[in-house]
Amino acid sequence: MAALAPPLPPPATTCQNTNWLDSPGVWVWYLSVIGLSWLALTAITSDSGLAWTYVHLVHGVASYWLLHWTKGSFAPEDQGRYGSLTLWEQVDNEMYGTSTRKFLTAVPLGLFVLATHGTDFRKQPLGLNFLVVLVLLIAKLPALHKVRFFGIGA
Repeated sequence: MAALAPPLPPPATTCQNTNWLDSPGVWVWYLSVIGLSWLALTAITSDSGLAWTYVHLVHGVASYWLLHWTKGSFAPEDQGRYGSLTLWEQVDNEMYGTSTRKFLTAVPLGLFVLATHGTDFRKQPLGLNFLVVLVLLIAKLPALHKVRFFGIGA
């Protein structure tokens, strides 16, 4: 019987810091965390629409910080190759139009719709909801790949 060859290492161009985002299991976990957050906030506020607003605002701040502000890679296999790139810029080896990028763009849009249409407009910060989704969508534009405004975050 021939011995099985060890598995080949991933190609050098694969970013080990972000390859886990391609897994559908991660997408289910991500949406589950959002849904459980909404359930918890609904129990606290007893207003499901306002809870969506809070989830949207917290998600917007957290995802901006994680995807568009934090730079570098924690994977030693990357050897500093991605030190100047944000996590969003590293996703799918810097290719746009992939299913992972579409998913990560659709989530804030979906949360915005749920937040703005789920409650009375007098109770929610509509302008703040719009500002959060606008900032997240602008940060995801392909034209802004590797762009740092006013040297912030350079």
